[in-house]
Amino acid sequence: MEAPGPLRAVRSWEEVAPDLGADAAVLEAMLLTAGELGYTRATVREVAERARITQDRFHRRFGSKEACFARAYEEAAERLASQLLDAYRSATSWREGFSLGLAELLRFVAEQPLLAKALLLEVRAARGDAWLAHQRQVERLTAALDTARHEPGARANASPMTAGFVAGAIEESLSIELAAGRSDSVQLLLPSLTHLAFLQLFGEE
Repeated sequence: MEAPGPLRAVRSWEEVAPDLGADAAVLEAMLLTAGELGYTRATVREVAERARITQDRFHRRFGSKEACFARAYEEAAERLASQLLDAYRSATSWREGFSLGLAELLRFVAEQPLLAKALLLEVRAARGDAWLAHQRQVERLTAALDTARHEPGARANASPMTAGFVAGAIEESLSIELAAGRSDSVQLLLPSLTHLAFLQLFGEE
């Protein structure tokens, strides 16, 4: 049996047993800073100051700006996607579920524009693991849209690509509104985006 190694000197109890619950504040600061300033301009210093921690503590916990954003993105996108799918599953029909899920997405964008910008726009600049997480969530939501092909009245020539087109059109529409600073009126898009989806998936005007 090997003898135990020498005890490493530590500077504080926080270093030995950090309060992991405090990570949430840093992750939120990361997303809000990226949403406000843009991912490229967001710095570790800015995030650390907003979260009221030192830069050294930031690096000990998250390693880098890229790793912090990826983790923040993954957790926030997971929560949002789950909320949308919960709204969809609470309905009694596919069409109603789509409308409820889309309304929930638009409400989120209108009420939390900085978070929405981080999740929909700045992830494109971040790339890396955050972008991979984004693609996974898009695929997850697209799969839910694709179940429309099994509904009565679905277009005979609809395919998984159809659902992908609808998901992409919704994402791009919201990205345009966010980039233009029109998040406060984004909920007005509900009728037109619903019309687009039903036209593509069911051929309904």
